Amino acid sequence: MEVSVQAGFFAQAAVAGGKRDRTQAALLDAAIAVIARKGMEAAKISDMTEAAGLANGTFYNHFQTKDDILKKVALKIAFEVSRRLDMEMAELEDGPLRMVTATSRFVNLMLDSPDWAAVLLDSKALISDRPKEAFQFLAADLERCVEQGAIDEKIDPFTLEQVVSLIRTGIESQLKNGRDADLTRRLCLNILRMLGMTRAKVMRVIDKYESNSASIAS
Repeated sequence: MEVSVQAGFFAQAAVAGGKRDRTQAALLDAAIAVIARKGMEAAKISDMTEAAGLANGTFYNHFQTKDDILKKVALKIAFEVSRRLDMEMAELEDGPLRMVTATSRFVNLMLDSPDWAAVLLDSKALISDRPKEAFQFLAADLERCVEQGAIDEKIDPFTLEQVVSLIRTGIESQLKNGRDADLTRRLCLNILRMLGMTRAKVMRVIDKYESNSASIAS
């Protein structure tokens, strides 16, 4: 899998930008590190500026409140990971196969990147009012499933939040108890079953995904 994230990701992405972009990126990376260590509730602005090596006053040149930076970093993580997965799947046309592929890879990426996972798992309340912005690529794949006749569930914010909640639970469980490929398979099965696909059809999609993955690995 080509998608990867690491400490200092946003700073590296902004290295060619102006000073303002680089400073904001440093704050975003610092926020991720602080949230991973202390959680969103306990994280303080002073913790973030200290981690970024910046003065407290600099924070307010970019964000008004702690919630502002927490929401921004959560949205950027959700968008960045989803965008890269979407690029990887550019040649995949089948909606359910895209869902299984993206869900499986997203879970594995979060397990490999626990700092990013900590932000997303802690950010539900912050981004619940903008689900189609935070998860626009997931929404697009669900809409593709509808257009192809694979599912007939209406893709509205409620449905999207249901799917996101299942994915969040799958990540939380594996972060706590260890990586479990069978649990990820069950997660994909439960999502598509919830949206109306039969078990037999979903299992065929999962088998195809696993066969494709095995071919790439070999």
